[in-house]
Amino acid sequence: MLTWWLGTLSLFGFLIVSILLVLYALKSAVNSEDSSRVDPLPFEDEAKNKRD
Repeated sequence: MLTWWLGTLSLFGFLIVSILLVLYALKSAVNSEDSSRVDPLPFEDEAKNKRD
């Protein structure tokens, strides 16, 4: 019976480690600075000029 518990706990630990590694890989792959280069935010002066 102890073998089943150890097997279950080890598989659960492996699942947690796998999820953490996937999340870490996704976080390191996504670069938030790319969004400002592709679609830059307008400056406040330009936004005011468009409204006038």
